Amino acid sequence: EALGLPLFLHPVVVIGAERLAAFYLTNLLGNPFESAIAAAHLIFGGVLDRFPRLTVVLPHAGGAFPWLVGRLNRGWEKRADLKKIRHAPVEYLRRFYYDTIGYSDAVIDYLVRVVGADRVLMGSDYCFPIAYEQPVSIVTANPALDEAAKHAILSGNARSLLRLDQTS
Repeated sequence: EALGLPLFLHPVVVIGAERLAAFYLTNLLGNPFESAIAAAHLIFGGVLDRFPRLTVVLPHAGGAFPWLVGRLNRGWEKRADLKKIRHAPVEYLRRFYYDTIGYSDAVIDYLVRVVGADRVLMGSDYCFPIAYEQPVSIVTANPALDEAAKHAILSGNARSLLRLDQTS
């Protein structure tokens, strides 16, 4: 936070790895669920409240987190032990950045609609076997994105996030 640079969270070990060992599920399911678990811990653990300028990038298009934030919100509404955070979980959605590694136009469209194009970064999943061969075309070919959103996702957001447009 003090450096003003983002923290990129990528799982190394996944929950239930023994159950996910078959069918490459440690990557296909484990990594996206770990991204969601990490986001939930940062929210409910109060980390985002204690470090209000901390920027966190979630891989795997945020994994299950953007899709399950309503469930986290409901738990926060109904359970007194979860009320220790300053805001409802859904209000933390824009505290994160998300990459385009959802392997679906619908996932990117959902992220842009829910968190805004300014919070989405192009990803490739390079060096994994399922990586996009042409990650730029995943963004440029998406008919739901306007030119401003495409430019932001392809380079503008990363340049801003990494402070590459600032003069020294």
